[in-house]
Order: sequence, then C-alpha cells, then structure tokens
Amino acid sequence: MQQAIPPGSGAQTAAVTISPLARGRKSLRVTAAAARRRFPVDADTLPAVSVEREVPDFLGDEDPERIPGVETFTQLGHPGHFRVHGLTDHAFGHFEFCRLDDGFFAGICDTTYLEPLATTMVADNMLRVIIASEGDGEYATARGEIVDFKGPGAAIIVEPAGQPPAETVFFGRNLGVHLYIHCDALKRLYAGEEGDLPALLRAFIAGSLPATVARRLPLTPQLLRFLEDLKGCTLEGRSRRLLIQSKAIEILCHAFEALDQDENGETFAGASKLAASGVLKAQRLLSDNFVSPPSLDDLAHQVGLSRSGLCAAFRQIVGQTVFDYIADLRMQQALALLNESGATISEVAYAVGYGHPSSFSVAVQRRFGTTASELRRRGLPAA
Repeated sequence: MQQAIPPGSGAQTAAVTISPLARGRKSLRVTAAAARRRFPVDADTLPAVSVEREVPDFLGDEDPERIPGVETFTQLGHPGHFRVHGLTDHAFGHFEFCRLDDGFFAGICDTTYLEPLATTMVADNMLRVIIASEGDGEYATARGEIVDFKGPGAAIIVEPAGQPPAETVFFGRNLGVHLYIHCDALKRLYAGEEGDLPALLRAFIAGSLPATVARRLPLTPQLLRFLEDLKGCTLEGRSRRLLIQSKAIEILCHAFEALDQDENGETFAGASKLAASGVLKAQRLLSDNFVSPPSLDDLAHQVGLSRSGLCAAFRQIVGQTVFDYIADLRMQQALALLNESGATISEVAYAVGYGHPSSFSVAVQRRFGTTASELRRRGLPAA
C-alpha cells in the first residue's frame, strides 16, 4: 500500500521515483504514543520521503531499471504514467504511478512487504485518500495522532504546509490505491464552489488548517467498487489514464461525502471490515471458479460469513447478486472465446460452465438481445 523510494534514488525530492520496494528499518526504540502503536519505530533512523507538487517525468535520462530492486519499468504512454515491477530480499510486487494533472496523481499498488516498511513522510499542502482491500500498517503524525491502515479500509490525510514529518509503516500484502491532490489542484477542481466541500477542506484550501488531520473513512460500497474497477482495468495507453482520472475524481467526491457526514455526526452506510473482506474473498474465489462455482453455503463458509450475510453484503458492495456476478464472469469469458477461438457455440457454452447449450443461448439473448452466432458474425460488444 505504501509507495516508497528505493535507496539511492533521490528520495528527498523526487516523488515520481516512487517504487514499492524501498527498504524499511526495524524498530530500535519506542517513539511518542508508542502505547498505541502497533509498529513502534526509531524516528531518528527512518528514511525520508518528500512528496512534491511538481512531479517530473521519471528520472529524466536515467535508466529506471538501474535502480536497486527494479526488475522491469514500463512506460504507459504518457511520460508521467508508468508501471514498476520489483523484487528485493524484503519486498516484491508492482506499482503503477499516473500523473493526472498538475498536483494531482494516483498510485495503484500490489506489493508485499516481508518485514514492516517504515519511513518519515512530508507532503506539504497535499490531501491524500487511501483505499485498500488488503494490507496492514499505520500513519502517525508528529502530534501523536494515529490512523490504522489495516485493510480492507479507507483513510484521508490532509497536510497543510510546514508540518513536521509523519511516520508511516506498511506490512504484508498491500493492495490498494493512493490519491494525492495538492491544495491548488483541489481549488481548481472546486473553483467557485468551495462551499460544497466539508469544513475541514474549506479551511485547508483557505490556508487556515493549523495541523495535519488524519482519519479513517467509512468503507462504503462505492469506494470498494472504485478500487475493484481500477484493479480490474485492462485498458492501456490514454484510455487507461482517462479511466484512472475519472475514477480518482469519483473517489475524491465519495471520500469528501464520507468526511462531511463524519464531521456532522451522521451515520454513513459503510460496510463492516468483516463483510468487506468476505465479499472481496468471494469475488476472488468466483473469478477463479466461475465455471464450476461453489454453492452459496460453501462460498459463505469459505469467506467466513453466513449465507444471508454474504448475500446482503455482496449486493451492497458489488451492486448485484452472487448469481448475477457469476453470470457476468461467464459472459466475459464466452465473448473472449467467441472472438478468439474456432470453438462451436456448444463448446463455448460448456467451457464457461453451462450444462446445456440451450441455457447458454437463453443467457446470451437475455444479456445482449441477440444470439451467440450473431455476436460472432457482427463483432462483439464489451461485456
């Protein structure tokens, strides 16, 4: 979940050299508020990360694959959009960085830390939103305010200029998205309508927020769906960047709504950690086994929920029933087979889990309003 700077890559200023494989340091002595810290660290020995508003293109003329731990570096069209895969003796995974606008960028990561990664971080005049389906860690401000990053979960961090470094720690598999938006970019986004923002953010853009504010957000179904959309996106090039930009703005809007309701003491219909974790596990199980899926009872047992609890949480978070989700997975695979193979319609039906070709035909007609043969003949719509 943490996007960290690899050793020797200009960590103090080059936010864009972010890689998921920086080496953390184990704790040596307990810092302030250690009684509440699950990952106490020695603040005097931590590597420093500075997130800058102006993000340059990746390392200029330097070869990014020469950075320790970087195995592959893939430019994704735009100079500020790239993906890094890496492996070290303490971490492995990949990280995608996408610069969306001046002072507005996103990071999507799937990184596993075999030991806690600890850094100090400064992000002057930056607002951050973090959503994770998996992971562990925490964020501690210099004042001792602590936010738990244990996933699945969401958090918002608002840091005015001139704040002392905060401490971040991440551990285990971190799967999520980080959004960074500078105060000026937020002003542009809400130009003339700043009154729509929560009071805390109005103070932030007015320059009157006295200190960093870090809070967990209710884990809403919408936020989880946005994360799944980003994780599952297969687009490339400019189309991918545009999708990330649209989802990033949607995430900000829903995060601000959650923050506003939290400030006003209103109840927000978020999913519990247990329910969210169960639904995410169920989605992964069904993605791997949609041809012959487990029964609802077996699926609920495997993800640690009751049958009724799974059905209710699945509909709330995913926006459809378990059976509709399985049908969508089957249709996606069926379209791929119709487009890419010479298999007969009956063979495609059996390959995606239908016991009878007639059942497959009914499902295709209901979904697309035409037959599988006609879909193959005229070209395939998106699933």
